[in-house]
Amino acid sequence: MALELDRLMKKIQHMDITLRAGEKGLNHLVSWVHMIETLEASTFLEGGEISIITGLGVCDDENQLLALITEIHKHDAAGIIVNIGPFIEEVPQVVLDFCDEHDLPLFTVPWKVHLAEIMRLICFSITKEDQRNLESASAFKNAMFFPDQEELYLVPLSQRNFNPDWKYAVSVMTLSSNSKEQNLTYRLERLVQALDHHARHEHYERFSVFTKGEELLIVVGNYTQDELIHFIQDMYERARSLLLPDEELTLGVGRLTKSIRCLNKSYMQACSIQNLQKNKKLDKNVFFYPQLGIYQLLLGIENRDILHDYLDQTLEPLIAYDRANDGDLCEVLKCYLDHNGSVKEAADQLYVHRNTVNYKLGKVSDILKIDLSRLDVRLRLLMAFHIMEMI
Repeated sequence: MALELDRLMKKIQHMDITLRAGEKGLNHLVSWVHMIETLEASTFLEGGEISIITGLGVCDDENQLLALITEIHKHDAAGIIVNIGPFIEEVPQVVLDFCDEHDLPLFTVPWKVHLAEIMRLICFSITKEDQRNLESASAFKNAMFFPDQEELYLVPLSQRNFNPDWKYAVSVMTLSSNSKEQNLTYRLERLVQALDHHARHEHYERFSVFTKGEELLIVVGNYTQDELIHFIQDMYERARSLLLPDEELTLGVGRLTKSIRCLNKSYMQACSIQNLQKNKKLDKNVFFYPQLGIYQLLLGIENRDILHDYLDQTLEPLIAYDRANDGDLCEVLKCYLDHNGSVKEAADQLYVHRNTVNYKLGKVSDILKIDLSRLDVRLRLLMAFHIMEMI
């Protein structure tokens, strides 16, 4: 994803590069490197880049150089390297003061040093870090979807300081948009990069952020429940702050596992919670497994066939009837159950006469062959609706 600027510069410190200003910004994360010589070129920056200036476009004009660096700062550059030579003989003090004021690291390098070699080393280091992140993501995916094939993930994760015997948890985020023109795949990749940058800036450790299809996944290791909640809430708020006006983000977080070998369970729980959030079946602030109430019990049933069988034995005849007759008996029954068996409250909620509710509940009783006056029957049906919302 990116490397911390200070760590990156240590890889090229043998090339006569000198920090002149903006020392407090050395913790910035670097995503790439670009040659920027004009104000127009600065608009291509996407944030996190090192900008290299030879001065070709400013010709040792103090005001033009300051304007260029000001514009580079507006585009969230990680740092600046100024090539001292025929176009810029020295960096003006006003520029150094600006960089110090805005914590924008500015380095100088003499003309005799080959900029191409500096760029090659920077790009190589970032690419190598990206490769490490991709390998970590691939290993976590293998742990989630091929838990029995331990050779696919135990060694690779151990090599990246993820202990297999730690407790792990998976967070699933999905992005939706009302705009048909929105490229959600691109937007997810941008969010992954931003969240990875944010987590590293905040000095979080033992995490991995990546995508799987249309999902943004965050895996953490060796966190307590309180640490997990703090980390995910921080990441979620950061992600929300980056959303476009027509975008919406939904989140689910699985429980902490016993080891990496159980990562699939946490992932499946996170998917179910995220799906409940997406369908607005949970309070908007409920994301974590311990907050789920009755859903926590249902998510604990690992054999999903049991849940499907339960649904078939309870609500399926009613679902089939509504599907065949374009009916709303399931909706009426659910409303009735949500209001503790009160016909009046259900009628008020549905904006119909109570006789209409009574009539439809009678049809429900006939189709399902049940007695809705019995508490155990109503509880069984309510459980079936919870299962239907979850799977």
